[in-house]
This record gives sequence, structure tokens and C-alpha cells, in this order.
Amino acid sequence: MSQTFKIAGLHCQSCVRVVTGALTALPTVNAVDIDLDAEGESTVRVDGDISVEQVREALADEDYTVVG
Repeated sequence: MSQTFKIAGLHCQSCVRVVTGALTALPTVNAVDIDLDAEGESTVRVDGDISVEQVREALADEDYTVVG
């Protein structure tokens, strides 16, 4: 199952690595692909079964905002 989320606050490839690592650490996530938009909302595609709440929890310690 592939799902797409919009996340604000990603500014560079380091941010992409942090988000990718946090999400792939979840047991139901197989892969993460991110289209970085440093000026707005990045598109995050997740291959796996995950809810918006789980994404928010995984990124709770980071300075990113899940907007959808």
C-alpha cells in the first residue's frame, strides 16, 4: 500500500534523511520517497500501512509539520 503525505519544514537533504530514517524505522513501512520542496510542503510517499497520526508521532521530536 502506498500513501502520500505533505510535510512542511524540510529544507535540505539532511531533513530528507531524518524523515526517511524516522519513517523507515516503523515496522509497517517498507520504503519512503520524498520530493523536497524547501520553500513549502514536501511530498512524502510511504510504501506501507501507516496513518497520519503515526507519521506525526514518528516526527514528534523533529521540527516538521505534517499538513496532510
